[in-house]
Amino acid sequence: MATIGIALGSGAAKGWAHIGVLKGLADMGIEPDKVSGCSIGALVGAAYANEQLDELEEWVRGFSSWDVLSLMDLSWRKGGLIGGEKVFDVIQNRIGDLQVEELQRPLIAVATDLYSGQEIWFREGDLRHAIRASCSMPGILPPVKVRERWLVDGAVVNPVPVSVSRAMGVDVVIAVDLNGQSRERLQVLPVDMASNTPSVEEEAKAQAHQDTGFMDLLARGRDYVASLTDKFSIGNSSDPSMLAVMSQSMDILEQRHKRARLMGDPPDICLVPDVGDIGTMEFHRAEEAIIAGEQAVLRAKHQIEAVLGTRHDIKLYERN
Repeated sequence: MATIGIALGSGAAKGWAHIGVLKGLADMGIEPDKVSGCSIGALVGAAYANEQLDELEEWVRGFSSWDVLSLMDLSWRKGGLIGGEKVFDVIQNRIGDLQVEELQRPLIAVATDLYSGQEIWFREGDLRHAIRASCSMPGILPPVKVRERWLVDGAVVNPVPVSVSRAMGVDVVIAVDLNGQSRERLQVLPVDMASNTPSVEEEAKAQAHQDTGFMDLLARGRDYVASLTDKFSIGNSSDPSMLAVMSQSMDILEQRHKRARLMGDPPDICLVPDVGDIGTMEFHRAEEAIIAGEQAVLRAKHQIEAVLGTRHDIKLYERN
């Protein structure tokens, strides 16, 4: 029986679309055997590889914009806007304290050596370190030190890791490109932060997560969050913010690098969810992203059937 690999690309909050893609493929009877992931693709890929995709979906579908902020531990002196400890603590609690090689399906997470520019593949070792390194978007999350290397987001060198899937020895590679749609607006934090005061329930939830000075400030209310939004997103201004410019510039570089790599090593199937309008940190828009992932599979259904139906005894079936 032929093996199928899936290459899950980078894209920050757009990455919840990977959940929809994997669900849509499962509905067609397609469950990739091996996973390569970059950035958010490594996170979703780890959940899938450990048979915990449903649990991840349930968690992220419940996000509000205030939940997203409650997981941010602002860190101005560690090489990134967000320290990352809180969110990766939660992820580790949900996926488990595992080694990469202990996952139920093979996974390779891609990161980048900050100084040499070398592409780093995590085939084994601490899963939390692998995911965190792969997700360390420059300027947003600080680099991760693993042995003597400082590692950042794998998207810097391999935004859609088709080559990694090929190296895993699969017969067919399905790639998911989260940045195939043009972006209509520039923003980093959700725009509704400045106009909405948290409800009693949201403030209580924020207080329940409180263990940093940031959450103390958040609890003081609307004024602080309004100023935070002004700094990190466009809001009502026509001028892009510092982080919006940085985020968009990274996207442009990734797009150019991605095109070159995919031209040299194209996947057998490339799925492009329509998530171009989801902002970098809009993780609370999970439902939209998941639906977009499912729709991307539906749009490509005939191509998927044509490719997989002719490859080495791969049989497709509809789930009941």
